[in-house]
Amino acid sequence: MKLRAGAGLWLLVGLLVCIVVLLLGLFIIVFPQKNKVSELEDQIEKAKTDIQLEQNRLNQLKQYEKDPEQFTRQIDAIKQKIPENVGLSDIFHQIDSAAEAAGIDFYSVKPSLPVSTGGYYTLTFDAKFYGRYFNLVEFFNQLEALPRTVKVVYLDLTGSDDNLPYLDITMKFRAYFTTDKGVESLVQKEQTRK
Repeated sequence: MKLRAGAGLWLLVGLLVCIVVLLLGLFIIVFPQKNKVSELEDQIEKAKTDIQLEQNRLNQLKQYEKDPEQFTRQIDAIKQKIPENVGLSDIFHQIDSAAEAAGIDFYSVKPSLPVSTGGYYTLTFDAKFYGRYFNLVEFFNQLEALPRTVKVVYLDLTGSDDNLPYLDITMKFRAYFTTDKGVESLVQKEQTRK
């Protein structure tokens, strides 16, 4: 018994063969080429980034060529902001001057022992102030202008007991220095207190 295939069946078989050839073409030719194009685009972007980095370095070298002392001045400015020794009394004097210029009262301070962190030292201390909000804002402006880097890492504001527009202000500061000069005397004072 012979089966006769009609035109519709041949059309269906032809359509299936076309779909299989199309899918094989996609998986064998198109998708691998698309992946290669994507990899090339990634390489081009990386090359553009590398070129930009090198261009920035070239610009820096040109700047250095024009003014070779600029880096020395930058290093000196950093050394002024982060001095060698702890200078605890200088820090407190600078903060007191900033508070006085801003119009807030600086009335207590409690330093902790300095800690060595990756090539420099950090001194953390708590301080209490009394003043108005806008004076506090001015105090932060005064801190920015200090010759030494002092960072505020904690701030707590509470209303004063006499219901005036005054605030009890508690702050935690961090100051930085680069050597252990003066640290021994702080450790000895702390040990004698205990």
